[in-house]
Formats: sequence, structure tokens, C-alpha cells
Amino acid sequence: MAQASFEAVGAGAYRVSGPLDFTTVPVIWKASLPLLRQGGGEPSIDLAGVSQVDSAGLALLLEWVRLAGEARQRLRILGMPDKLLALARMSETEGFLAPAT
Repeated sequence: MAQASFEAVGAGAYRVSGPLDFTTVPVIWKASLPLLRQGGGEPSIDLAGVSQVDSAGLALLLEWVRLAGEARQRLRILGMPDKLLALARMSETEGFLAPAT
């Protein structure tokens, strides 16, 4: 199984690297939750280091957007992989990501 990581790279700035799929999403979710709940500033998540993605990765991203909305914040999504954007279009969830990107 390939390794995936979620790490803070600055105040409110985070980076995901490795695969974002059914096998890694639970680990990424667990790592991200305490960091995202710290709040502060306008959060951003850089996905440029994501090597592969599936519908579980999309679901995680939508959950991050929801959490940011609950905190009255706008999540900035950087470096969104083309495949993730294609999955969002196919599942008609692109509109939920549009304000966040």
C-alpha cells in the first residue's frame, strides 16, 4: 500500500501527498481533523502532490469543504488533480467545490 500524508505547511495551509483513495482516506481524515479544527485564517489544502484519486478522495474533499463552511470559512483548494475534477463533474458535485477553489 502506498503512503499518503496530510501535513501542515504554514498557518492554515496544508498539503496532501500520495494516493487519495479508499485505502488512504481513513488515515488522511484522521490526520486532518485535529489540524483543520484548530482554525485560524482562511484554510488552504494543496493537492498537487496527490498521485491518484478515486471517489473516496472526492468524498473527503467535500467533507473538508463542509467543515470549513460550518466554521464560516472558505476552503481554498490548490493544485486539484484533473481526475478529481472529472469525478466531481461526473457525480455533479463540482458546484460544491467551485466556491472553494
